[in-house]
Amino acid sequence: MTADRVTWTFHAEERLSQRGLTRARVEQAVRDLHPIREINRGRAAWRVDAGSFVVVYDRSPGLNSIRIVSVWVKHRPRRRHAR
Repeated sequence: MTADRVTWTFHAEERLSQRGLTRARVEQAVRDLHPIREINRGRAAWRVDAGSFVVVYDRSPGLNSIRIVSVWVKHRPRRRHAR
């Protein structure tokens, strides 16, 4: 999928640095995986699983744009509890 414009919610931009991801990596995942997207049941219409992370987003075909709503990593290291 090509998109002339990609916008990000404030929430999604905050999550990038917290999760060690880059805009380019997330945007490329959406473009590459859009054909095999899943319906999202939350605040965004679509969801793609990029292996190590998940992206939820909206797409406006008429405007040829996507809006990244949120992104998260699937596997985080467990915290060690103090004994």
